Amino acid sequence: MEINMDKKYEEDWKNFCDHGDIGDDWCSEEVVQAILTWIKTNIEFDDPILDIGCGNAAFIFQMYHKGYTNVTGIDKSPNAIKLATEISHQECAKVRLEVCNVLGSAPSDAPDSPLNKKYRLVLDKGLYDSVVLATSTEGSQTKAKHFRDNYVKRTSQLLQPGGILLVATCCHTEEEMKQTIGKNVFDVLEVLSTPTFEFGGKKGHNVTVVAFRRKH
Repeated sequence: MEINMDKKYEEDWKNFCDHGDIGDDWCSEEVVQAILTWIKTNIEFDDPILDIGCGNAAFIFQMYHKGYTNVTGIDKSPNAIKLATEISHQECAKVRLEVCNVLGSAPSDAPDSPLNKKYRLVLDKGLYDSVVLATSTEGSQTKAKHFRDNYVKRTSQLLQPGGILLVATCCHTEEEMKQTIGKNVFDVLEVLSTPTFEFGGKKGHNVTVVAFRRKH
């Protein structure tokens, strides 16, 4: 059953207001640090960065405190952005946080919408997984394919020529990501090194992180 994320973020917001607890992050600290290290090596401090499905924006605040000042976070959940905005005051972080659905039926008509800008880096730390799982639960291969096609189209439209899409997934292997995203519009730039596990004599990753470069 799909989780009502807006309701979850409402509960997280109440917990933050009452206890200062910002909520959970499904990525381990090791994975978060691997992504931050990669960004530091490949992205300039003033490059425009967009986090799609930013949730409580905890990762954005880490980037901000590392020196990245041109960062925007979007989420379709109003309560996620409400929570993120509250946390931003505590963090003294001057970042842009907006309610936006990157996979909506049409780009925003507002000229200043984050969806009408171009970015050096688009970061996805969970959105791809959540929507693929939702469409899979509905049991429709057609819906799942439509989502993947729309995801590639929309994320590529948000990137500057040669811009980078960085996707972290706990539900898909490196090869699956290469086959579904790393074709036509994107090239695989790099697969980040993340913690591994071994089961039945085979090694795997709890979280796979792949950097894709827009071709044109």
